[in-house]
Amino acid sequence: MLSQTLIVHMIRTRKIPFIQSRASVPVIVMTAAMMAFGIALPFTPLGASIGLQPLPAVYFPWLIGTLLAYCVLTQLVKTWFIRRFNSWL
Repeated sequence: MLSQTLIVHMIRTRKIPFIQSRASVPVIVMTAAMMAFGIALPFTPLGASIGLQPLPAVYFPWLIGTLLAYCVLTQLVKTWFIRRFNSWL
């Protein structure tokens, strides 16, 4: 869920998201809310009732690294696409 939420910011603009271009406040608030919900859900009784397991704390640094690498790779491919086809979505 986290990678899907972040990709919205990555592909919405030609610029570098969060640095050269920021989304509107409602989009940022909803992104943060969805990410918090996705992380917190397995730790709740509702998450347990639908079979989710809480992740160990050691998982989260790896998750952050994976998401950062995904964002960098997405930005590189987006930049290549824009240069190759001289347009963006």
